[in-house]
Order: sequence, then C-alpha cells, then structure tokens
Amino acid sequence: MIQGCATLALSRRARALLAAFVVLVSAAPLSSCGGSSSGASDPAAEVARANERLKGRWVLVGFRPDVALEPMLGQLLAFQIGRLTVDVDGARMFATGVGVQATRTYRIVEVDGDRLKLTLYDESGVPYDVRGELSGDLFRFEARTSPWNGSGVLQRSR
Repeated sequence: MIQGCATLALSRRARALLAAFVVLVSAAPLSSCGGSSSGASDPAAEVARANERLKGRWVLVGFRPDVALEPMLGQLLAFQIGRLTVDVDGARMFATGVGVQATRTYRIVEVDGDRLKLTLYDESGVPYDVRGELSGDLFRFEARTSPWNGSGVLQRSR
C-alpha cells in the first residue's frame, strides 16, 4: 500500500515536472523577434519583443535526457512526443498532453539574438531553467533542471 502511494505520488510529481519542463522550454522561440546581439538595444524592449514572439501554440517533437529516466518517467515522456502542446499568452504557459495539464508563470532572463535564457516557476515557486536557440519554426533547447536535464525540440503549431 505504501509503495503504491509512493508510485502514485511520483506519477503526479512526474506529470507536473514534465508539464513544467515543456512549458519552460517552449518560451525560447521568443528570441527570434528581431533583437540585436550587438548589445546596443534596450534589454527590456528585447524581452517585450520576445514575449510577443512567444505567444501561440507549440508542440514537443523530441527530447533526449542527459541521464536515462526511470521507466515510469521515460514512458510518460514518450507519450508526450508529438502530442503535448504548450499555449503561451505572454505571461503564462499552459501545457496539455497525455495525463499532463499545468499552468506556469515564466520570466525571460536574457535575450541574445536567437538565444534565450528563461526561468519558469511551478505553483510552489520552484524555478526551472532552460537555454536554447530558435531556428525557423523549431526551438532546440537544453533543459538544466533535474530530473529533466537534457536536450529537445519544440515546433510551432500551425
């Protein structure tokens, strides 16, 4: 019974972490909004442009963890590829996938041309960090918060 409860709690936590992770990494496409990497532009203006660029729907199309996930988390992640969507409204991110539904706030930490650093906050205020680079409709990212350390790709939904 205790083991079953621990598994259920891990499952809920795993779903919450996955949703936070996907929402976090989806913010990176912001950086393609035309900002300059020369340092001559206003950082607040670049963040505002990035926020505007981020608005819309994104789909998780791939993720490779740095360290193999335990089987339950690995299976949960596999179900999300091509299915999990992240809708961004300029202040929050809403992730919806197979057994995953979450809303997170976020903050753009830095914009440098097509590169972005972002921090997403879960409902308890725990931060999740990501870095990435936009290439067309794809965002290739590195998630830097356990247990989702790894690299992945988001694609803008049409």
